[in-house]
Amino acid sequence: MKFLIAFLVFPAAGLLTWGLITLVARERNRHLNETLAPYSVGTLRDARVTATTAGAGTTELVRTPFLQRAVAAVAEVASSRGVLQFLKRQLDQADLPLRPAEALFVYLVGIVVGGALGLLLGNAIWGLVALVVVAVVPWMVLMSAAKRRTAKFTAQLPDMLQLLGTTLRSGFSILQGLTTVSQQLSDPIGKDMRHVVAEARLGRSLVDALAEVAQRVRSDDFEWVVTAIGIQREVGGNLAELLDIVADTMIARARIRGEARTLTAEGRIGAAVISILPVAIGFFVYAVNPGYIRPLFHQAFGEILFYGSIGLGVIGIFWTRKLVDIEV
Repeated sequence: MKFLIAFLVFPAAGLLTWGLITLVARERNRHLNETLAPYSVGTLRDARVTATTAGAGTTELVRTPFLQRAVAAVAEVASSRGVLQFLKRQLDQADLPLRPAEALFVYLVGIVVGGALGLLLGNAIWGLVALVVVAVVPWMVLMSAAKRRTAKFTAQLPDMLQLLGTTLRSGFSILQGLTTVSQQLSDPIGKDMRHVVAEARLGRSLVDALAEVAQRVRSDDFEWVVTAIGIQREVGGNLAELLDIVADTMIARARIRGEARTLTAEGRIGAAVISILPVAIGFFVYAVNPGYIRPLFHQAFGEILFYGSIGLGVIGIFWTRKLVDIEV
């Protein structure tokens, strides 16, 4: 059994290591090409600029034909089930320059490596635990990064609307106002507005470019802004005054969110205590009297109680967090 696990885990570990090394090397080469491009001349400069432009949005993890065929097979199966589309939305929302198919391939290889290492170093229970951890943690990190970027984008919206309204009242066009916003505000909203301005100057509809940003960021507040701009461009009206009203509404909602977060602080602290206290007590008891807690790890009924309590604790944490999560 161990030989079979080793036969499976070592190729998978090699593929995972190769993907991570290729990712790092690809990023370093891309930054180097971007740095040296202004100093290149002739055909070499054009080739480097073209390569940099083509790879600026995403990062290749695999480049060999065999791995590319494996990635294509994984992408075909995932796309037919909607997994690839969901992963692409999450990567776009988190602003991670990774290709969905290749990221999913490396993720599956990581699951194989984690589960096989758990079986090789422990038993079936530890293999299952390692498999669950490796399978769940990357998704949690990705979704957390996406939500954090959306929250930061939403927090910058009132400043963006106030600055845009000021530029409109000064006599500038909305495209000039968005250019000012892209130059004055920091990322993520500055980066997204630079993309919108670039697409608008290339001939794309401004409303369509803004709607794509709203879809990628998944911000309800920004969708209101896009809807307001679209209606104003169709029927006319004072856009600066409309943006001021929307900005005031967003500021009021942000204040209510802060008050709700303050009122639910006790519940969030309770969720933290629920998650930390059993683990701390377990380590304390194990340090003081190891024989008292050893049956939890060496008897079947004890293992059932141990892993069952972990599952119930996780459910309690998520339930408590859901109770104190108030939508405003």
